[in-house]
Amino acid sequence: MPGKLDLDLDLDLDLDLRAGRGTGRGPRYNTDDFPRLIPPVPAVNVPVKRYGEFWDPAHRAWAYVREFIADFPGAGGINTPITLIRDDINRQHFIRVPNDPLAVHPLNTPARMTAQVVGVLNASIDRADRALEIIDQASGQGALNYWTGLLRIDPSKDSNTILLILVAHKIGEFVAMGLKEHYRMRRPAQVYPWIMPLIDGPDTPSFPSSHSLQAHLISGVLKLALTPQVGPPPVAALAPPSVVPFPPVLAPLPYPETARALDELADRVAYNREVAGVHYRMDSRAGHYAALVCVQKLWALGAASDFQKLVNAARAELSDLP
Repeated sequence: MPGKLDLDLDLDLDLDLRAGRGTGRGPRYNTDDFPRLIPPVPAVNVPVKRYGEFWDPAHRAWAYVREFIADFPGAGGINTPITLIRDDINRQHFIRVPNDPLAVHPLNTPARMTAQVVGVLNASIDRADRALEIIDQASGQGALNYWTGLLRIDPSKDSNTILLILVAHKIGEFVAMGLKEHYRMRRPAQVYPWIMPLIDGPDTPSFPSSHSLQAHLISGVLKLALTPQVGPPPVAALAPPSVVPFPPVLAPLPYPETARALDELADRVAYNREVAGVHYRMDSRAGHYAALVCVQKLWALGAASDFQKLVNAARAELSDLP
């Protein structure tokens, strides 16, 4: 549908990354005479060279998703990355969890549901100030532009950083959709019709927010590529029962200003979805929580992993950031 917004933070964008040789920008129309120019019996050697290693990053990112799934710590048998992250969400004590009897902090009373709806209504106060920003971030290109603008990323020069962002996006989408299928929470306007969303949400369940998960995962992996590096919070900080607040408190200085800006950007993208009326606060927080778990697991893949090698390559491109 022309003009339809992509509300799942789809970052598969045309960022002039495919402007290399042989990619083209449209169809080519050959005349009927063209086949006559081809030798009648071509002699074609098996190519010695392989396809260039820097092929379309939006598709190349899937190799890193495979590594995330195959080497996810603790996965095997009936335990998958989705079920393990789901279990982490169910065991935590600071985010309401819908539609799962195993959750220790469940959304299981009218008072708790009402609190979530009131949160959406209260957030709508910010619509006048944020409407254009929300609409801009609802599209894939608009959302990605906030990270590329913050870090002054040039796709033609910072190819590893662009690939790292796309890897985080695809892993985030994989995790978010798996969790949404499990919890299948109704959107705010489906629960309380007086909520008039600023934009139409996608045809996906509400919990967790994929915008929040992908935004915090993108910022999280980019922080791994900063100098000095900002790693994920320790596993103990997210293990239940937790004695630390969520989200974890920012580390005291020296904490790179770029890392602080990345944190604020992810929080803002997530909160804007609440302002728009398409997510509850618990959706945003659960997305943030799942993203922190993902960063921990990615970091645990180790120095020999393709993911860690990509982080190191991106670090060379981001070395001059404050």
